[in-house]
Amino acid sequence: MPLTSLLLGAALFSAGLTLATDYRGAAGMFASTFLDPNQGDRAILRHYARRGIDHPELHYFNEALRHPRFVRIGGGFVSAVGLVFLTGGALSLIRG
Repeated sequence: MPLTSLLLGAALFSAGLTLATDYRGAAGMFASTFLDPNQGDRAILRHYARRGIDHPELHYFNEALRHPRFVRIGGGFVSAVGLVFLTGGALSLIRG
């Protein structure tokens, strides 16, 4: 069990740190890949556009400049959770 906690903690910590520090534009790439509505189903967006309904995903481009900042903040939280798992795994390894 301590090994699983150590590996999970190391993975979460390194992934969160990568997003939080925006290493090589990772936060912007994450935001544009996973939060961009163009990556979704285009048929749904066409369906709403034909009927003149304002779909919530179409507001992405108005708020797109704030998305990498929120991804960086989330990366900091993920990094902190990973550090907790890493510390817990190390402590259980030492005590066990």
